[in-house]
Amino acid sequence: MTRPVTRPVTRLCDAEAVQPGRATLVWLSQTSSVILLRQTDGAIIGYRNACPHMGIELDWEPARLLTRDARFLRCTGHHALFELETGVCTQGPCEGDRLTRVPLRVEEGGVWMEG
Repeated sequence: MTRPVTRPVTRLCDAEAVQPGRATLVWLSQTSSVILLRQTDGAIIGYRNACPHMGIELDWEPARLLTRDARFLRCTGHHALFELETGVCTQGPCEGDRLTRVPLRVEEGGVWMEG
């Protein structure tokens, strides 16, 4: 009999903390964080806070992660812009690359990261 493979799960925050039109930044360690976004349908998605251009953080201040119109995530280091829904870079030195999506689930009032 084979045992099912289980992946570690980490609770990131309360689901209600992820508000539409804002980016929520959750620190996993001193050097690693996750950006959480609430989509228009209410779903929550997440990306590693690392620009594909050089691996630097998009920003460490949540208020600066989104453009003023809240249509794109932005890397303040190199002014790259990323689509919220797909993480694809539409402008900047990494155009065509994408942010790394984080596997999430929302249950028991919390946002959980798998893996």
